[in-house]
Amino acid sequence: MNTSRRDALKLIGAAGLTLALARVCEVLSSVGEQIPPPSRIANLLPDYFNNTRQNVVVHGGQRALLSSHFYPQATYVRDAFYGPLALNDAGLSEECYRWFARTSDRATGQIRTAVPFDPNDDPQFPAQDDDSSLLFVIWSMWLKRQRVAVDQSVVERAFAFIEAHVRADQFISPAGAFRYWADTVQFDTAERITHNQGLYVVAVRAMIELGWGSVTRQDYANARSRYAAFYRPSLGALTLGQDSWWADKLDISALFPEFLLRWLFDESALPDDMIRSTIDRFRQTASVTKDNAIVGIKTICAPDGSFLPREKYFAPGLNWPGDYQNGGYWPMYTLIALALSYKIASQPAIKQLIEDLVTLELATDHRSKEVIILAPEAIGTVNPDRSGYTWNALIVPALQWAGVI
Repeated sequence: MNTSRRDALKLIGAAGLTLALARVCEVLSSVGEQIPPPSRIANLLPDYFNNTRQNVVVHGGQRALLSSHFYPQATYVRDAFYGPLALNDAGLSEECYRWFARTSDRATGQIRTAVPFDPNDDPQFPAQDDDSSLLFVIWSMWLKRQRVAVDQSVVERAFAFIEAHVRADQFISPAGAFRYWADTVQFDTAERITHNQGLYVVAVRAMIELGWGSVTRQDYANARSRYAAFYRPSLGALTLGQDSWWADKLDISALFPEFLLRWLFDESALPDDMIRSTIDRFRQTASVTKDNAIVGIKTICAPDGSFLPREKYFAPGLNWPGDYQNGGYWPMYTLIALALSYKIASQPAIKQLIEDLVTLELATDHRSKEVIILAPEAIGTVNPDRSGYTWNALIVPALQWAGVI
């Protein structure tokens, strides 16, 4: 009798344990559906930060950031802003900022694209009429958020320079090269560049936060509307511009200012479906594979994803189809655009694409890349001298913000 009782208790206990384990499995399964699995690139992402820190230099007792050691003569505004912003390092950001604040044009307010460390090199780095002043205004706002003192008069002069380019709430760049980050793109006529219009939106919003420049909420609303107008329904994508030969060309960096607006201000200018449609267009037409694996997405290309004529670019040594800005893959702009899409809708295919591209870039040598060549005869190759690039650090907070990692 005692033996039978022990056996019965054992069976009851086993049944209870089975039920308990089943309930635990049910709960874990439910949690698993809510919490995405860890990213397989988490161990690679610190490489972006490490590469940026390795580009910090000191000249005249003041820190500065190089784009990479391929460009040792000067500090460029984009990297000097994006690098410390990614690192969330206000001290480094302030030191980098001073190079541009003190060399601004006192008459026009223009902010230089690059400031050389040796004054004798100054003729090699003329002030270019591009996006530098736009970025400087946004940078000023971020520094003030960090309780860093910025000179109101310098910022307002820079914004006045920006406003001199604005007609009907649209930022218009003159003909020529060096008009935005894709500096080899050669415009035959004045152009409303989508990337610059988007940055204008963010700059106007920054001035509202700063409380300077007599900017109104209506100015901001108008600029946002003009930015969204670059979407072409027939292509299902934002285009590079609106006025010149480049008006129907594709540039994935057109989405970058929207990321800044959402990340820095939790506001938007572009509808979600417009962003996703643009990303879908690039995935379908501009993706390049080798041996059935992704090796990059053309950052700038024709509407059908093909390369563009060499003569449309400024630099003859860099304008071969698939090289540099003629269909090369620029990780920073592409990965941040993909992060923006993932933030809107957490599609597993987008996450896998991001992870594949980050792995492609970093897994072999742990060095961030300025550009990856997508020319048919050199698909997926890189110039090692152009590795270790500063602004790629911004990929990390973008992926964190989007929930990819």
